[in-house]
Amino acid sequence: MKKVLAIDMGATSIRGILGYIEDGFLVTREVMRMSHEIVYKQGRMRWQWEKLLNKVVETILQTGEEISSVGIDTWGVDVGLIGRDGCMVADPVAYRDPDNVKGYKLAVERMGAEDIFLKTGNQVMPINTLFQLVALKELYGEEWEKAETILLMPDLFNYMLTGNRTAEETILSTTQLFDLKEKTFSREILQRFGIKEGMFPPVVKAGTVVGNTAGGRIEALKGLDVDVIAVCGHDTASAVLLTDTFRNSDCLFLSCGTWSLLGGLTDQAVLDVKAFEKSLTNELGYDSRNMLFKNITGLYLLEKFRRQMGERLGAVPDFDEITDYVRRDRSASVIIDIEEPDFGEEDTDAKEAIDAYLRRTGQPLPKEDMGYFKVIYESLVQKYAETVEAIQAVSGKAYNALHMIGGGAKSPLLCQMIADTISLPVTAGPFEATALGNILIQLVALGELDSMESGLRLAWKSAHVIKYNANKK
Repeated sequence: MKKVLAIDMGATSIRGILGYIEDGFLVTREVMRMSHEIVYKQGRMRWQWEKLLNKVVETILQTGEEISSVGIDTWGVDVGLIGRDGCMVADPVAYRDPDNVKGYKLAVERMGAEDIFLKTGNQVMPINTLFQLVALKELYGEEWEKAETILLMPDLFNYMLTGNRTAEETILSTTQLFDLKEKTFSREILQRFGIKEGMFPPVVKAGTVVGNTAGGRIEALKGLDVDVIAVCGHDTASAVLLTDTFRNSDCLFLSCGTWSLLGGLTDQAVLDVKAFEKSLTNELGYDSRNMLFKNITGLYLLEKFRRQMGERLGAVPDFDEITDYVRRDRSASVIIDIEEPDFGEEDTDAKEAIDAYLRRTGQPLPKEDMGYFKVIYESLVQKYAETVEAIQAVSGKAYNALHMIGGGAKSPLLCQMIADTISLPVTAGPFEATALGNILIQLVALGELDSMESGLRLAWKSAHVIKYNANKK
């Protein structure tokens, strides 16, 4: 019986989950959890690289005697630069750094947003890797000139653990540098923006053993014999593997966390003007399956307003209190566009930003602070409904269900509001879908499971899910 360690990194927290098969069931156990945040360092907003790497190393050391492998998934788009000496040039810049917007503006002046989409298939967003690299080249040339290799975040950790440089395809598909139809780098994009293809290492599929800690760059881990497996490096791809979408192509998925990703599977990437106009994106899932979806600001505004409300009033309202208030509030609906740039900026006051939007659009302001939660919930659900319509219009499919995973799936209020608004049944859970997907990919790679199909059957035997039916209007 082999045990594996899944390291699942979100934008605000990192977890370590041990997984193995016992008595015909998939057993999981959390062995680590830590919060982290974006910090201002060396003139930019950066991830706490040393803190994250140290926690990964510490967790492997704690479990190293019992695990056969480790797999790491993270959020998308962000990169680290490796210099000619094999060391990192600087801590990775976070997608929320405002200079990325400057890179975006420079890029779309050179090549229109529609053309960029048609060459790649990715939703054209300032956070995307392409625009981060343009900002680096144009604004931070000294840092760029030191770089020999570009690694996405999960590949960066894998490099530190093994000494080997690889590029896993699901995380690579978030970059706006990859042609999703051909499943290879877009040479036209790279050439247009002066990015050498040689700066990226060989592309590997999820499930590839990319090395072992014995040959890595971490001295403390060299005494261990732990394989490092490239799982679906993009956390969404690992999570979607556990949804009904992979068993029923007529089912939509919604990964609801700080970001929300809502969509479905298609036979091939959809690269046309209609998809561009609806702000949809294509990315790769497990086994190179194409996911057509939209990136939407998720629970970020809710979390930010809740935190800032606590700072103002001295106490952070708990979610039971928020849920009870929203359910009882019978005031007329007030809707904001949660994708407005002001709502996504780190240094803005959420309440002031919402007030400014409501005044600008001629809508009434909530009479008390708790009323803002109703505005955020209803606006989020409205955006989901619009996205479902867009996905159906572009794909030409009529979907019959939605499967929800991520932190938002734990909220009965949000799940029921979604079901009622889109008039489709909603399945919520398993709540650790990302870690489960990560674990299954490792167990298949190690030969503990004969196929992913048998792994999914095993996972579903013990998975906890909740069903929500749409109430008739």
